[in-house]
Amino acid sequence: IGFWGPNGHDSVWHLSLINHITNPIKIPMPVYAGANLQNYHPFFDILISFLANISHLSSCLWLFQLFPLISALLLLYLSFIFGQTLTKKFSGGVIFLILNTIANSFGWLYSLFRFGNLSGESIFWAMQSPSNQINPPYNLSLIFILILLIIIINHLHFEPLTKVETITVILLLVLMPITKAYSAVVGFSFFGIYSILSTIKKHSLTNILIFFFSLISAVLIFSIYNPHASGLLIYHPFWFINSMIESPDRIFIPHLANMRYTLESSGRLGPRYIALMLLTFSIFIIGNFSWRLLGILKFIKKSNYIYWIILFNIVVLTLIPTIFIQQGTSWNTIQFLYYALFLANILLSSYLCSIIDTNLGKILVVFIISANLIAFWGTSNNFLGQIPPSSLPLGEISALQYMSSQPSGTVLTVPYDPFLKQKFPSTPIPLYAYETTAYVSAYSRHQTYFEDEMNLLNSGYDFSTRKSASVAFFQQKNIFQDRGFLVNNQIAYIYIAGKQQEIYHLDTAKLYLTQIYKNPDATIYRVQR
Repeated sequence: IGFWGPNGHDSVWHLSLINHITNPIKIPMPVYAGANLQNYHPFFDILISFLANISHLSSCLWLFQLFPLISALLLLYLSFIFGQTLTKKFSGGVIFLILNTIANSFGWLYSLFRFGNLSGESIFWAMQSPSNQINPPYNLSLIFILILLIIIINHLHFEPLTKVETITVILLLVLMPITKAYSAVVGFSFFGIYSILSTIKKHSLTNILIFFFSLISAVLIFSIYNPHASGLLIYHPFWFINSMIESPDRIFIPHLANMRYTLESSGRLGPRYIALMLLTFSIFIIGNFSWRLLGILKFIKKSNYIYWIILFNIVVLTLIPTIFIQQGTSWNTIQFLYYALFLANILLSSYLCSIIDTNLGKILVVFIISANLIAFWGTSNNFLGQIPPSSLPLGEISALQYMSSQPSGTVLTVPYDPFLKQKFPSTPIPLYAYETTAYVSAYSRHQTYFEDEMNLLNSGYDFSTRKSASVAFFQQKNIFQDRGFLVNNQIAYIYIAGKQQEIYHLDTAKLYLTQIYKNPDATIYRVQR
């Protein structure tokens, strides 16, 4: 099984979670046996699990084939409907549809001049439109946002919502925080401001009541899965901007980085320092928003209040990652900016639609679409290669299928070793060496004792003790302590993959292990009681 792009980690995590959902209210953490899921937005995974169960089709098929096709078609259709409704022109729908497919950063220009290629979509940090599908919960949240915006656009003059529209709005607002928490900022701010304006204009409290009912319901449901979410954001201004300048895998301007270090260490935070921060912030904004900044010209013309709500959201969604990072995985808050870029597509499509009837406007539209198509080609090459970056070898597939037929129990896996990747001179790299992932729990359908450090960090689990204990066990320095580790943590199976088999040799007799499966790609032991 080959995995392109971030599917080698992110989609494997989703598959793991999907395959462990039996009770949507109390979901076990598949990669941390004995614990329940926390600080996560699982609605997408609940939805796929539900669809797999009622259709009797595999969760793998739904995750990797069916949902991407359905969600892509829905996103394109809703983009067209919204763009056409907002601009009252067919071209407005077409342009918005195109931008939600290919709109990109200026990263391709930077990569072209520096490296001679067209990559660099996220070199300014933010993922762009061509990569919507690699983040399924994000894609689903965009569908929810578009439905909400279409309902609002159809009631620009604050006509009362129908019963169906009211129920739809409530469901969307309640589901947004547990689909993609960042999307709740867009959903609730849009409908909240709309409700205030409708109350002022029509002297009716109906929309305000809908808003507060949805908000209270959303908070209650969100708190079930995110009891400690308030502590996840950390105040750290300009982290993304500074790392963009300092990191070799971003735009890397060491002269500006050294200047900042010198000014900060000397305590000179005056006009020169402020000018430097404004310069790097401008690079961050221009690089990420690229042609979308032309959408600001829409405000030169007379605009309805929807455009001002969009602009307000763009500013807020840009400032949050500028000021805050996430505990555990610092770069997670950049996802707020994804929604700002999506909303900026609306402004740009509206502006282009307003000038498309002029000769200059036609030229500008063709130029911008052509430039984005060039950038799109640079991004798509990451997914069109015949050889994937990572894979699950056939032998491991067989081993994990065998394990899935065994009685339920906790599986101990070898902690991820980043240096093991160096033993593979070419791709695809097996998942166990490619990245810290949840693939054993995903394909065996058993909880693992400790797996996928990235998602454990994101969700706020303190896994250092388990990691140290796992590393100590595989070192086999104290056989009595190792046996106690297995018994005390109720380990039922031990899974060792590929080249790990050459490194770790377990004393099966003294540890009371029974080898129940072996091939060149994997070995499985059962722990005797």
